[in-house]
Amino acid sequence: MKGSLYPVVWKELRDMARDIKTLVAISLLPLLMMPLMGVTSIYVQTLQQGVAVVINEDPGTLTIGNATFSTNDLANSIVAALKSKGFRVLNHSVRSYDIMIIIPKGFRANLSSFTKVALIKIVKSVGSAKSNEGENAVQSVLGSFARKVAEAKVRYLGVLAGKPVTPDSVLNPIVYTTVLVGPSGTAVSVEESFRVMLGRILAFSLVFVTTPSIAYITDSVVGEKERKTFEALLATPVPRWSLVIGKTLSASVIGLITGLADAVGLLLFFALPSMTYGVNLFSLLTPGLMAAHVSAVYLSVLASLALILPIVIRSGSYRVAQAFSLAIISVASVVFFISLYADINALTPPLRYVLYVIPYSHAVGMIKQSVLGEASQAAIHALVIIAEIGVLLALAVKLFSEEKIIYSKT
Repeated sequence: MKGSLYPVVWKELRDMARDIKTLVAISLLPLLMMPLMGVTSIYVQTLQQGVAVVINEDPGTLTIGNATFSTNDLANSIVAALKSKGFRVLNHSVRSYDIMIIIPKGFRANLSSFTKVALIKIVKSVGSAKSNEGENAVQSVLGSFARKVAEAKVRYLGVLAGKPVTPDSVLNPIVYTTVLVGPSGTAVSVEESFRVMLGRILAFSLVFVTTPSIAYITDSVVGEKERKTFEALLATPVPRWSLVIGKTLSASVIGLITGLADAVGLLLFFALPSMTYGVNLFSLLTPGLMAAHVSAVYLSVLASLALILPIVIRSGSYRVAQAFSLAIISVASVVFFISLYADINALTPPLRYVLYVIPYSHAVGMIKQSVLGEASQAAIHALVIIAEIGVLLALAVKLFSEEKIIYSKT
């Protein structure tokens, strides 16, 4: 077996080594995508300057019991919060803005009343991506201000009633605690919950590694047919199964390169927020999780090769092979996108079983189970995806036809 497989693998690797530019491009894609995601999530939003308008139509103070409140202080707090989010804040109306906050006339009278509520108008521009960020900042300020007013009213009512009152017992009569538990039911730390979120990001990042290997194996088979070099390869005494397996193993080297590049990119992804916020996020990346991620990347690449190979072998043209390649990439993208928002193993049976037929679902399962510390479950997912890859490769060997390869139109 080794003697018949070695020449094919050696030939493919030599062909691959001649195209250094392609290998570099394949390595750069996952290496750059994860850090770029980190940059966009942290820095790009701060580069977008918004325009905010804060208008106080009811300036002055009001008194509730022994507490005094100022609408000017409220407006200044809103301005400071918006500026911290990168907004340019104006105090007069303009034609174009992202968000406008208006403290209307009568605000103080309604705020001091025990029968009315005070209104603040927030006007958002529909086409602005910055307006939601501004609204969140304003809501935070208003929530803090409203809490102080509510506490002052409770204390004043207590004085009028002649009874001691604790504002929290009135405003928050019920409190609750949240305990995080793992699959076994034992309590876990907040760090573990962050690691679960990390698992979702890692699973989604697999979407970047499927395309290069599919493109390579398509060119390796259909390209050789077009270049008329497949006939010379078929004239050798090498068994036909070794051609299929050899090309697959050779192309899977791209998976190793991509997996290592993706792991480096992942480290860079965590380096950016760690340097920015001074928090050591690298503690979330355990050696076991990194190993599971690299393994999932490699098996995802193998799965992509095994899925496309039976189709490429029987494809009559490059266009047909590319069309099916795009379909496989689309399926992979859908699975990885679902994993970002949902747990595949928790979906209802019909959909869950359909997804389990797709090898990429088990690559996702490997990462998520590793995050939860379920090594045995991660191993089961790994065995299932390996079994599916084996079945697909056996199908490719079965479909291998010299006549189809030589005489089919390309």
